[in-house]
Amino acid sequence: MERLCEDLVTNILLCLPAKSAVRFRCLSKYYDQLVSDPRFATGHALRSNPDEVLGLLRFTAGRSADKILFCSFHSKPNIHNNPKVVPINSQIIASCNGLVLGLSDSSLSVCNPILPDRIQTIPALETPYGAKCDLGLAYDPIGFSSLEFKLVHVYREQILNMPQDEDAYGFKIFDSSANSWRQSTCKLFLRHLIPMQPHFYELRGQAVYLNGYVHWFRAFGDIVAFNVEKEEAKLIGMPPELRLAWLNYQDYSWFGAADGFLYVVCVFKRQILMWALLDYENNKWGLVRNKIKGLSRVARPLFFDGERLVLNCGPKKKLLRLFNMKQDQWTEMGRLPRNTMDDSTTVYVPFNPTLAPLINSSDPSRTASLPVLPTVMPINNKCKKRKRGRVDRMKSQDQERIP
Repeated sequence: MERLCEDLVTNILLCLPAKSAVRFRCLSKYYDQLVSDPRFATGHALRSNPDEVLGLLRFTAGRSADKILFCSFHSKPNIHNNPKVVPINSQIIASCNGLVLGLSDSSLSVCNPILPDRIQTIPALETPYGAKCDLGLAYDPIGFSSLEFKLVHVYREQILNMPQDEDAYGFKIFDSSANSWRQSTCKLFLRHLIPMQPHFYELRGQAVYLNGYVHWFRAFGDIVAFNVEKEEAKLIGMPPELRLAWLNYQDYSWFGAADGFLYVVCVFKRQILMWALLDYENNKWGLVRNKIKGLSRVARPLFFDGERLVLNCGPKKKLLRLFNMKQDQWTEMGRLPRNTMDDSTTVYVPFNPTLAPLINSSDPSRTASLPVLPTVMPINNKCKKRKRGRVDRMKSQDQERIP
């Protein structure tokens, strides 16, 4: 009978949202061990939708009081007139399926925001970290053989006597189970038709993890992809019109994964261009041109999941608006606080809770930089649950598909 009760309790907890299940840890040692068990995290991921995003994390670096905001998709309106702000010491580099990668005082750490006592400090690299976008985070609660995460550091190889029209990238991998870095034998050699300017080799934005690959957008207008399991790398090219749009409108573009595809979204006045990598193996892109009502000026895209598009609008970029592609409807998420304003250092990363366990450190300094995230920005109505769809679901009368 006792075993039956335990199984019943476990099944009930597995049906709860991740954030609700975490609250049971404070009831007793039994519940704490149960929710913290890696097997429980795996079972919870199988029953839930690990790709469901509950909100966005907003971070602005380079200020004396760096702050992070949680912009929720599901909060009730007008919870607080003055949103709560949590000071932190870390710069958020990337997020992947609920885990967050932060950099503080040249020290990297991976944290699960809904489990603030679970944080793993990353050993230092022998090579300099360089720009923040040189690192990618890979975590798949279902696809990986275990609940480990991996970090990938990509860097330009310095090879003697290399021709000016050639370039090479090397990779280093951090495995959370081994808690150490190792050099990958994989090298990505590229040959260009003409020698490129040095800044074209730079990686822009945050790395994106999808289908076993970590992707980096190069300033030249193509994508470096690295398979974390097979340790294989390749270069993904783009159509000329997409490359031109990216080079000219990077400040109004978004690169990420949505609905199982890689997307590049460029926002113009009164229309939005969306490119999707429909055929990953054969490098075939599809373009969807959307004519959107109510878009009076160029806005900055922050997030896209195949149906919902979040834009930062207004002359001072303080108003967050959500456009539902399927319903052809705008929703105001909320306004940024008075003392905050987006600039070139501001980043928004999607947040989807996970129960992934990390190394529990007894050192308070290792857990002080990434705390629990409060709800700080309400929206005007509750977003309904949606079903995941394909690219063709976005067709409407105001959309024109270009072959």
